[in-house]
Amino acid sequence: MKRAGLLIILIIVLIAIPGYFIIRHYYSKKDKEFGLIYPFNKSLFPPEFPAPTLTWYDTDERVKNWSVSMYTKNKKFRIDTMVNKKEWQPGSDQWYKLKTSSDYKQIIVKVSRHGAKEDKNTKIAFKISEDEVGAPILYREIPLPFAFAEMHLDSMSYRLVDVSSEDPPYYSMQKFMVCGNCHSFSDDGKVIGLDFDAAHRDKGGYFIAEIQDTIVFDTGNYISWNKLQDRKTFGIFSKLSPNARYVATTVKDRVLIHNFGFNPEVIPFSELFFPVNGVLAVYDRQTGKLKELPGANFPDYVQSNAFWTPGGENIVFSRARALAYGKDTTETFVGDEDLKNEFVNGEREFKFDVCIVPFNGGKGGEAKPIKGASENGMSNYFPAVSPDGKWLVFCKSENYMLLMPDSKLYIVPLEGGRARKLRCNFWRMNSWHAWSPNSKWIVFSSKGMSPYTDMFLTHIDEKGRASIPVLIEKARKEGRAANYPEFLNVKTDYSFAMVYNYVNMDHISRAMLNKDTLLAKNYYKQFIDQGQYSLPEEYIFLGNFNYEIGDYKEAERFYLKAQEKDPYGSHIKYLLNRTRRHLKQ
Repeated sequence: MKRAGLLIILIIVLIAIPGYFIIRHYYSKKDKEFGLIYPFNKSLFPPEFPAPTLTWYDTDERVKNWSVSMYTKNKKFRIDTMVNKKEWQPGSDQWYKLKTSSDYKQIIVKVSRHGAKEDKNTKIAFKISEDEVGAPILYREIPLPFAFAEMHLDSMSYRLVDVSSEDPPYYSMQKFMVCGNCHSFSDDGKVIGLDFDAAHRDKGGYFIAEIQDTIVFDTGNYISWNKLQDRKTFGIFSKLSPNARYVATTVKDRVLIHNFGFNPEVIPFSELFFPVNGVLAVYDRQTGKLKELPGANFPDYVQSNAFWTPGGENIVFSRARALAYGKDTTETFVGDEDLKNEFVNGEREFKFDVCIVPFNGGKGGEAKPIKGASENGMSNYFPAVSPDGKWLVFCKSENYMLLMPDSKLYIVPLEGGRARKLRCNFWRMNSWHAWSPNSKWIVFSSKGMSPYTDMFLTHIDEKGRASIPVLIEKARKEGRAANYPEFLNVKTDYSFAMVYNYVNMDHISRAMLNKDTLLAKNYYKQFIDQGQYSLPEEYIFLGNFNYEIGDYKEAERFYLKAQEKDPYGSHIKYLLNRTRRHLKQ
């Protein structure tokens, strides 16, 4: 653990030194004593964006007051004020007048040490875009490090941010007792798919529901990738098709996962996680069938990160040579500690290529690497296709995927070509990106301004050029990371609540830990009524619960069910014998 922690710290230090100078081009001055931190120089703001908070640094502790000016280059409007702290935000009316008076030309920001000489100031300029964002963003808010989040699942939230509003993001869902991950929407904004653990932390749990003012996740819209293929799986990076009939997901997956614990020094990158085995499969909501996708289901490769092209004709995904299994070809985690440590210590490479495969009604076809996003000596992943079908934006890092400190965003034509690094990249981790419905903006997450994770917006023009980004300030929360952002194609001020009404085994376990037997029995009855249990470990859990409350006959019944599913489980035999001794008394 100490070696792993030191490795992460070393990586951060190595990229932080050159990274500091990379991000400096956003700042207005190279003077290390005094300069603007935000907004960034030459950034481009959406026209509906609320006023930014100007922040600056000044190492001279004697300075107590600063003069701030904001004015349009065309001299139509100007604001002058004096403040006694190193931040200031224009009022709503002032900001509106600045934007509308600028004629989409430069707005100048100048901060000076009050009473100092003219040369002791810092100045930047930015513009207002003519293109609106036009849609809200649903994202996950999670505490870090991941070890803490895993132990406090009810501290996670899903929030909906209206980028045109001054109000804080709306809590669509909070204080749920399971782990929530990827979510996606149909193109028309009417259906949501959400990766949610269920049952006894069923990592293959998934919910699909119609979007309305209150969305209830229950047995009526729950599916399990585990149960559909009768084997354990994560079903990671699931994605709804544009028309919401299909879901592309990863099955037969095995992941490499390592948690770096609670050490504050590893907060920025506290977990290593990526798939090393898996194939793509497509679930048809009309037939209720899950089938592997030919062309993206080769066992010698790991195939994941599925993303539908507009219209659903093709699927873009990430592919790499799979990691060979050991004796257990059904394990979902890499269990070999020596092998895992090779990845944790950066001693083994694992590089993905972005490929495209025809969907062809589920018949698939030949998968081809996309030129510019593959076979470049780097790891390429998280492909996202613009709604107009023109561009592909993806992540590139030296190795692996997810939470890579050196991850940068690149753009390439969907048909392939020369990939270009986007101008919006920060010095540390740029990832989790999504396109606005009008193909004009990208939201992405980065650790460039915080060891946690912030969300930013960058404009993409007709030639695929990105603007200097702007921070979604109101999505910042102390001690929380904002990730998994996805645009929802509805009016920006639309909001909805999500209710998790699926009783899982964790509900029963927690009630028992709290010695609330009556509540545990009520949860147990709801769980039984749901009828969503069929795996050996689920039967064992139900048997254990009945054993704990003294219903040995019912415990025996569930243990026998588990034995039918897993006749060679020696631990089940022990549980049966233990229970039968009580029945004889």
